[in-house]
Amino acid sequence: MAQFFPARTTCRFDTPGERRLAERLEKKLEDDYLCWFNIPVGPKALQPDFVLMHPLRGVLVLEVKDWKLDTIQSMDRGQAKIYADGLLKTQKNPMMQARADVDSQRAAG
Repeated sequence: MAQFFPARTTCRFDTPGERRLAERLEKKLEDDYLCWFNIPVGPKALQPDFVLMHPLRGVLVLEVKDWKLDTIQSMDRGQAKIYADGLLKTQKNPMMQARADVDSQRAAG
């Protein structure tokens, strides 16, 4: 079982998807995985949902989008149009969001 920091039972998850993923990570990963939830990373203190670390496999950063296939109206390289709370909303494409975050970290560092 993976170790969570803070303990998974004390985390405040913003979405049901984050909670479900945390439960699965804790249960399914081996004992030598360390998992952090919502911790500040880098000079801009961006807070990805999960940071996983394994001594041999390295680091994996995860950002959870609690979208379902039927809520995604369309998606292109730059943006995603999703239905949330009965309204059509435009958000940054998750890949572009991640790349922008990495680029801003590089520029700040």
